[in-house]
Amino acid sequence: LCSVFFSTGEPEFHYIAGAHGNEVLGRELILLLMQFMCQEYLAGNPRIVHLIQDTRIHLLPSVNPDGYDKAYKAGSELGGWSLGRWTQDGIDINNNFPDLNSLLWDSEDQKKSKKKVPNHHIPIPDW
Repeated sequence: LCSVFFSTGEPEFHYIAGAHGNEVLGRELILLLMQFMCQEYLAGNPRIVHLIQDTRIHLLPSVNPDGYDKAYKAGSELGGWSLGRWTQDGIDINNNFPDLNSLLWDSEDQKKSKKKVPNHHIPIPDW
């Protein structure tokens, strides 16, 4: 485990894939990106070393690993378009993200509200 502290304004990127477990191209591309970055970092590639040391990088190859597992076990020949689309709990992650934009816009519209939410930290709503 590694703990790193970053300052405000530091570059950052976040790549995710695999919201639908049966859509594996994005998953494989992120895994290849991870492998490339590790190999090039160890080889001392100055561009990659600079990128890794000076950028917050978040890589998540599979948002829906149980859907991927289900589709993988059935195989592409036997799976239809929906196999692996949903999580084990029956949730389509691609269509189930919380609506945090409305929460932020409501907060910014209410300049004098005591419940004002700062736009750099939006807690996940209970609902």
